[in-house]
Amino acid sequence: MKKKIIKGIAFLLVFATCFFTVQAIFSGDGDDRDYRRIKSFFEQEENSLDAVFLGSSATYTFWQAPVAWNEYGITVFPLSNVKQPLLAAKFMIDDARKKQPDALYIVNIATVTEEYNFRIHRSIDGYPNTINKFKMIDYLCDLGDFSLSERMEFYFPIIRFHSRWGELVPSDFNTPDDKHKGAVSNSLFMKGVEDVSGGIKDTDYYEPVSDQMAEGITDLMDYCEEEKVRVLFVVTPQEITDKTRIGNLNTVIKMLEDRNFDVLNLMVDSEKIGLDPTKDYFNSTHTNIHGSIKFTDYFARYLAENYGFEDKRGNESFSDWDVASEDYYKTISKFMTDKDYEIITKPEKK
Repeated sequence: MKKKIIKGIAFLLVFATCFFTVQAIFSGDGDDRDYRRIKSFFEQEENSLDAVFLGSSATYTFWQAPVAWNEYGITVFPLSNVKQPLLAAKFMIDDARKKQPDALYIVNIATVTEEYNFRIHRSIDGYPNTINKFKMIDYLCDLGDFSLSERMEFYFPIIRFHSRWGELVPSDFNTPDDKHKGAVSNSLFMKGVEDVSGGIKDTDYYEPVSDQMAEGITDLMDYCEEEKVRVLFVVTPQEITDKTRIGNLNTVIKMLEDRNFDVLNLMVDSEKIGLDPTKDYFNSTHTNIHGSIKFTDYFARYLAENYGFEDKRGNESFSDWDVASEDYYKTISKFMTDKDYEIITKPEKK
């Protein structure tokens, strides 16, 4: 009987491994950047990160970890992906703290009004198969009012993406490693420029958020208090023209401040950061390389000064950050302007 039980367990383990391997190959829309970033995050050395920066694409287009490392010697990794729902933060923090228990957790609340549609596959499908992942799926599917069949596609994305067999490319079978600590280097980020001037920065206008969002934010705050999570809530400086979104943001900020959480609203500091809405964005919610360099330098300096992060440059234990920074600068150098180089230092000059 023992042998049969052992054989049964072994079979299930082999089957599960094969199933999830095949599912990972087929899942997604062929864009593996989010998968690489998340995979790389969970491969970081234990207790090696000063901070974990959570949020949607408005996080990883603003924050370039190799630049922050090169300028200030701090290790802040973006656990960030397209359409990452704000209310997924509790589950992601809980998983991340297993390896980074002492990190500061930075939560970008700029995407507070994003809808729960099928694009959240980009947040879920590349996430490792943990208990928290399945709790997160259940929670987000309730918020999005998904049907049972739709919900099953999040648990088993191969249901949704099985027809991709004719579109598979070599990288689907062997996803390249993320070499740049989650930093961005796609063409639109490097070359895109759009005049997005005209954004609203009204801090006195309030618009109620949905009951679900209010309950979710309260749940997140309760979790952070109960687990004694060091957390900073931040708003990346987007050029928003929808007054309702500004009102929603202000309401959430007030909820957080009323509970004595640290909130940094950089929407109102875009001029102080030096962001030019006519040159530093590729759309209203995402900076290009030039705006990102300005934001990263400003925010990295803020973190180093206000949270006491040690400058770890020259520490052999963090040599992988030197490698990532040097390689990233080689990648972006041909797109950088003289003004960019006035802000940051080339790695080889250190």
